[in-house]
Amino acid sequence: MENADFLLDIYLEETWKNIDKLDDFIEAKGAQEIITMEEEELNGLLRTMHSIKGSSAMMGLPPISETAHRAEDLLSFLREEENIKPEDMETSFQLLRMVSGYLKRELRRMETEDEVTDFGWAVVRRIQNFLAHVDSDNEPEGPSYQIAYTRRGKQRIPYTDFASLIPQMQRVAEMMGRELDKEFSVRVSGAGTEVPRDIYDKISMAVLHMMRNSMDHGLEHTDVREQMGKTPVGEISLEIRKTAERVYVSFRDDGKGLDRDDILTLAWKRGLLTKSPEEYEDSEVYAFLLRAGFTTRSNATMFSGRGVGLDVVHAAISSLGGTVQIESRKYMGTTFFIEFPILV
Repeated sequence: MENADFLLDIYLEETWKNIDKLDDFIEAKGAQEIITMEEEELNGLLRTMHSIKGSSAMMGLPPISETAHRAEDLLSFLREEENIKPEDMETSFQLLRMVSGYLKRELRRMETEDEVTDFGWAVVRRIQNFLAHVDSDNEPEGPSYQIAYTRRGKQRIPYTDFASLIPQMQRVAEMMGRELDKEFSVRVSGAGTEVPRDIYDKISMAVLHMMRNSMDHGLEHTDVREQMGKTPVGEISLEIRKTAERVYVSFRDDGKGLDRDDILTLAWKRGLLTKSPEEYEDSEVYAFLLRAGFTTRSNATMFSGRGVGLDVVHAAISSLGGTVQIESRKYMGTTFFIEFPILV
C-alpha cells in the first residue's frame, strides 16, 4: 500500500506539471488576435499529452488515458491542417479547455481519495464528433476508409471485417478448454460486417475479454452440464450487425448465468450501493461488473479473478461512444449487448 501511495504521488506531481503546460498553451494562444502555431510547440504538447496517456494507462485510469489520447488527435488536427476555419479553431480551444478542466477535476478527486469519474468518456466523444465533422468538411470519405487525425498525423484508416476474429476465438477456446478441462463451441454470425480498423481492434479485444470471462466464470464442466440437462459442450455465440451508422454486437454464453445476490453483496461491501438492494434493477446490478477491480471470484486464476477484464470491455466501448448492457438468467446464460456509432 505504501508503494501504491508513492506511485500515486509521483503520478499526480508529473501530471499536474503536464497540465500546466497545456494551460500555458491555451492561455497564450487565446490571447492572440490572430492565432498562429508553430509545429515544434505542437509537437511538444503532443509529447506532453502522450506522457499523460501512458502514465494514466499504467495507473489503471482508462478514462483519463483515453481523454489524453483524443487530445493528441485534436492537437494533430491543429498541426496537420492548413487554413483552419475560425469557428473550428475556436471549437478546438474549447475542447482543449474541456480536457484541462476534466483532468484537473479528476486529479483533485484522487488527492482527496475520491473515486475517479467516467466523465472523460463524454470529453472523448466530443472530440471524436468534432474531428468527424471537420473530416467530412475537409475531405470526402470513400467507402473503404475513413480519415482520422492521430499523433502520427492525418491518416486514412482502412475498413475491415471480422473474419479474422473467428480463428482467434477458436484458438482461445481450444487453449482454455485444455487448461480448464472444459469443452467449448464458438458460433459467429455477421463476420462480414465492415468497420474501420481501429474500431475492429477495440471490438475484437472486448470480445476476447468476454470470451475468457465466460469460459472461466460462466460455462460449466461437461459433467455438470449433463446433470443439468444441458448439451455437454458449452456454447459461445457472437452476432454482429450494422444498421445505417450504428453497429450492434451480441455476445452470449449458455452457462450458469450471473448471481444477482453475490454481486449485490460484494457491491455493498465495497460501499457502492446508493439505495436498498431490492430497489436495484437487474441491469443496474450487472453493471457493477463493468467497474474496474470488481470481481466475484475469491481466488484469481490464470484467466480471471483479478478484477481486470469486463472493465476493459466497458472502457473500449465507451471510447467509441457506445454502451454495454448485460442480461442474464440463472442456469441459462449471460448476454452482453453492445451498441456504438460507426462514425463517432
